[in-house]
Amino acid sequence: MPTTVSIGVCAHNEVRRIVSLLESVSIQTLPRDFELVEIIVVASGCTDGTVDVVQEWAKVHPELKLIHELERRGKASAIDRILHEYRSEILILVNADARLAPGSLGALLTMFRRDGAVQLVCGCPIPESSRSPTVSRLEDAWWRLHNRTLDALALKGQGNHCCDELMAMKRGFTDSIPKDITCDGSYFGMLAATRGITVQFCSEAIVFVETPSTLRGLLTQRRRNLRGHWQVSRLFGRNPYTLEALARIDPALAARILMAEFFQRPIRMIAFLAVAIPFEIIAHSLARLDGAVGRGFQPVWPMVD
Repeated sequence: MPTTVSIGVCAHNEVRRIVSLLESVSIQTLPRDFELVEIIVVASGCTDGTVDVVQEWAKVHPELKLIHELERRGKASAIDRILHEYRSEILILVNADARLAPGSLGALLTMFRRDGAVQLVCGCPIPESSRSPTVSRLEDAWWRLHNRTLDALALKGQGNHCCDELMAMKRGFTDSIPKDITCDGSYFGMLAATRGITVQFCSEAIVFVETPSTLRGLLTQRRRNLRGHWQVSRLFGRNPYTLEALARIDPALAARILMAEFFQRPIRMIAFLAVAIPFEIIAHSLARLDGAVGRGFQPVWPMVD
């Protein structure tokens, strides 16, 4: 019998992007011993026609199931709904504003077939071009370093951070997530680490992600992610291993990751660091300010332009 697979998608006002995602899913070829049984789309608080698009798609794709929520409660709440609804042996979560490269799902699922002990696997995010050349350069370097970090940690058996753009988990890994979580990938990664499970990274499971169109939008996104990582750190009593955390915890490994990227793209890395360092100082300051004024951890954030 083939291993059954479900895909879960969380969407809020993604009428512009969700068709691209669904089309990219429809052309995927799964390994022969896996079978896609359902695609669950949780559309929360949508006011832009997202629900209509998904309903039309479902007419010709009976495996697609729409869960329409009138109120937007945040991504973690939508994921929690999916965790209670899906009925397969492996659940794949992908963002509604993302797009899968051909072969990505097959590569992701092969990780489970190679090693029966694997519980959690994440894909390889590649940023799409932004309208701002500066944002495009920053995002390209950030994601390259992010992916190098996840790959290095997985190879060392120390992966405790999972990118939330594309990830897959075995049934039994978890059946819920706190609904106030800001960064679901970090939460699942740390949950795995507390059980002695290493987050696996699949460089061939490429997912194209939308990037902010302005530096202001990028700053808002980074500010939110920092708050989310700190939330997970407080919850589990340890930090998810981002490159920034490694600079404090394992500076030798962080230096090797940075140098590997520097030797491959020296001029771009110098330009990146010149902009990224002051940018990070501002983002950290704003994130700290959010905590100081008692804003807490927000599960629902304004969409980033």
